[in-house]
Amino acid sequence: MEGGRSYVGLLVMVVVVAAMAMVMAMVEVESYSDNCSGSGLCGTQVSKSDCTAAINRYDDGTVYSQYTSRVSGHCTAIFRCDGSYVSKTGAQLKQLFLHIYTNQPCGRCGSHAFDNCEATLNYCGSCRDVN
Repeated sequence: MEGGRSYVGLLVMVVVVAAMAMVMAMVEVESYSDNCSGSGLCGTQVSKSDCTAAINRYDDGTVYSQYTSRVSGHCTAIFRCDGSYVSKTGAQLKQLFLHIYTNQPCGRCGSHAFDNCEATLNYCGSCRDVN
């Protein structure tokens, strides 16, 4: 029976170490922050009017709860989250995108962090909308 207890003790230790590794992996998940960064082409290839048009392509009444993007010209407006997604209406997303211009304030490209998610305006050469 002594060998059986050693085996159980070892098994418990392996489970504890595995659980600790999972917790550490969750802690290391990328966290978002407000910024005015973006592609190096934001300064020359992206216009604020294109980004505003991309933002306005979100439908006010639609609820978005997964990765999504809207494109206009060379600007893409991206909604993404780490882990589980929060549900936001298009009207709510528009306000979160506009935060980049009104509160940060960025000239063309940037990101606004919220609820472990981000709203990002960035350069995209040949992107298409993603639902």
